[in-house]
Parts: sequence; structure tokens; C-alpha cells
Amino acid sequence: MLTGGPDAGAADQATALRALVDRLDDTAGLLAGIRAAVAAAWDDPAGEAVTARLDLVGREVGRLADEAARDATRAEDAVPGMRLPGLTGTRVTDRRGPVAPSLAGPHER
Repeated sequence: MLTGGPDAGAADQATALRALVDRLDDTAGLLAGIRAAVAAAWDDPAGEAVTARLDLVGREVGRLADEAARDATRAEDAVPGMRLPGLTGTRVTDRRGPVAPSLAGPHER
């Protein structure tokens, strides 16, 4: 049973995404601390390789946090409609069913 009206799902999704952003930001902070400790303690080529990988992971975590924040904003501004799978949640049109190809232009149909 649905409670809270039709927009409750979008609000729940936005809340979950905001929590994810917080967790990703925490993770980025932890990674930065680990990277700094490795860089200070391990100043040879192997240590540089590890810090380079930590930099890469940190950038990816930051990118995921940014994407989740954008998705949370979209969820807060959500309009009704089925969402396609994926992180971007592209909305589909109201048009349903198969569409047969046609050589006629849109104004000739």
C-alpha cells in the first residue's frame, strides 16, 4: 500500500540519494587521509603508484557523489512517469506501444 501520496517515492529517493552523497563524501575524506599517510611513509616508486591509485579512486568517489547529488535534485523536482534504468533516470514520453517507421514527415502523418 502506498502512503504519502504519489510524490512520496520521489521524496524517499531524494532522501536516500542525499544519504549516499554524505557517505561518499565521508569516503572521499578517508581516502584523502590514507593517501596523505601513504605519501608521507612510502616515498619510493611503489608508494607513488599506490598514491596515484588512491587519487584515481578519490576522483571517482567525488564524481559519484556529484552524480548522486544531481540525481537527488532531479528526484526532488520529479515529475510523474516511468523512469528508464540507469543512474540518470531519463523519463520516457507518454507515447506507448510500437511505432512503425514511416517515410512521411511529421506534418504529413
